[in-house]
Amino acid sequence: MFQVLLLLGLLIRLILVPLPGFKADVAFWKGWGLAAADKGVLWMMTNTNYNYPPGFAYVLWLVNKIYAMFADSHEISSYWADNNVLYLFLLKVVTIIADLLVVWVIIKIGRVILNGVKRSEGSGERSEGKNVSPDSSSRPSVGTQNDKKKEAQNNKWLKTLALFYFLNPAVIFDGVVWGQVDQFGLAFLSASCYLLLINRPKWATAALIVGCLMKFQNIIFIPLFFLYIFKQYSIKGLASSLATGFLTFIIVIFPFLLTKQIDRLVWLLTVNSDWFPWYSLNAFNGWWIASGLKGMSVNDKQLVFGITSAKQLGLYLFVFAYFTGFITVFFSTKKNLFRNFIVACALAVFAFFHLLTQSHERYLFPVMGLLPILFIYKIKPETLNPKSETNSNVQKFRISFKNILLTFLIFYSLISVTFFTNMYLSMGWNYPDQVIPHFTSKQTLGWSWRIAVGQILLFGVFIVWVFRRMRQMRLMRLMGVMGVLLAGVLLWQNSPYYRGKPVSLTSLKPIGFRQDYLTPQINKTVESGRGVKFWNRLSVNYYFYDKGIGSHADSEITYHLDRKFSRFSTDYGIDTESDQSARVYFSLIGDSRELFKSEAKGRFDQPGTTTVDVKGVNYLTLRITRSGESNFGAHTDWLDPKLVR
Repeated sequence: MFQVLLLLGLLIRLILVPLPGFKADVAFWKGWGLAAADKGVLWMMTNTNYNYPPGFAYVLWLVNKIYAMFADSHEISSYWADNNVLYLFLLKVVTIIADLLVVWVIIKIGRVILNGVKRSEGSGERSEGKNVSPDSSSRPSVGTQNDKKKEAQNNKWLKTLALFYFLNPAVIFDGVVWGQVDQFGLAFLSASCYLLLINRPKWATAALIVGCLMKFQNIIFIPLFFLYIFKQYSIKGLASSLATGFLTFIIVIFPFLLTKQIDRLVWLLTVNSDWFPWYSLNAFNGWWIASGLKGMSVNDKQLVFGITSAKQLGLYLFVFAYFTGFITVFFSTKKNLFRNFIVACALAVFAFFHLLTQSHERYLFPVMGLLPILFIYKIKPETLNPKSETNSNVQKFRISFKNILLTFLIFYSLISVTFFTNMYLSMGWNYPDQVIPHFTSKQTLGWSWRIAVGQILLFGVFIVWVFRRMRQMRLMRLMGVMGVLLAGVLLWQNSPYYRGKPVSLTSLKPIGFRQDYLTPQINKTVESGRGVKFWNRLSVNYYFYDKGIGSHADSEITYHLDRKFSRFSTDYGIDTESDQSARVYFSLIGDSRELFKSEAKGRFDQPGTTTVDVKGVNYLTLRITRSGESNFGAHTDWLDPKLVR
């Protein structure tokens, strides 16, 4: 039956392969893959708008190389067609393979947990077979006929768990309908977990790092992973794994080293930290509700608590949740280490989706593979195989197992349904022709808040379960200390505002900007944006300032004040490094109303100063416009800008 259902899952996927999916994502894959195949992987990553980790570029290169064996990728009408079945097959078959790998790994992990492991002769490492697993030191060895019967029964349930993942509509939709590659991250994570469990820490490290360079969201697992290594293998093992991870990283990014383009590599690894500065990218979570169901229209730099932005508040909440998982692993016994590591990873994924802003609708995906692994620990050997086979004992254990199974099925099904619906509605919102039935915009918004509430409640259920484990481990007091510490940091950050002291505008993040040259620089000249060797202090005609914003004409930088301030003061002028011919106007705009405009300022003018009334102002814009026809070398500064409550 397992093979039949597995084939059914494969058949469903193959039938859905021709669907164009999320057309924008697939178009990016095509463009980047074509550039990689024609010009090389490095050229593509440094000369296009590619914004994924370096590892994924090799996958796109391979897909296009294989495509070129069967069709001409330069035949525009066929290659770029939404229904290019050959390309869709080559792209999506990779995610299908990743799904199969996850299935295999779930079964392998379960066998180690339930059936035990043995140490490899002469190596001191463990592999599947006889003896005991790290989490089941008291379980009997397999060998007798009765043990083999129990092992077969265990394997049946493990295959069933793996099928929960493989036949999951959310998993199928994400891969072969949407056309995304979240399976990559989960496949490498799950492979790394299995390698950890059988004591292959170096291979586990390599798998984790490759996974991070395929799907960058996997970096949230890195601290937990190396903490596990430290707990299991001490400092020496940690040092060895760190070296392996570093070597793996160097191998993948070697082309950047060879061509001395480290700055581009750093950009690729950091650019997505603020690529979409919104409350929510159709992730139906608390931020989606807080945005008024307009997650992709509300900037996450908006102030929500004093001078703390939504993004900053989300980060505080995430840090607390992550700390919870971290100490779960840190204070774990070796017997429960792997189980607590999986708990911490699942908590990190839930927190990443629910607590941080800028979350995508798909970021809950790793939970689909982690929850079945967690459930394995609820299948106690005596639950499946009672030692005393009297009628009363058998009946008792059967009822116990049915309750455990029912609880898992309800929770996993609800998570899957809400996650699937989240992706389905998001797809329909962007590409109505890709979903049946299609919902109107009003219907989509109506369903979105219901799904958001459902997903928040399920997250809450998981949090309660984690807290119960924390209480059993006697870690609640430590969590309380961390909560107080984070609250203290939050209050300290807001103390100038609540005490009525001046607040430097440089402590706030703009919700948006437009600038003709480079980007606004905090406490540095605009030319500093070219790199470290160009860093320079702010100064106007050699009057130096420690705080301010280095800008350039023409520019507009907008901040959200949330009507919380009464006055704004700033000095301004042409920076000392500017061209001698530069002349500009400085203006302050409050909610589309001009509050101040300076006379034309030149390179050798003294710094100007102004104070304006900003009572009731929601958005404050700092505007710089050229005085003449040219803005060449017009490096400008807003100096010591301050807000007063």
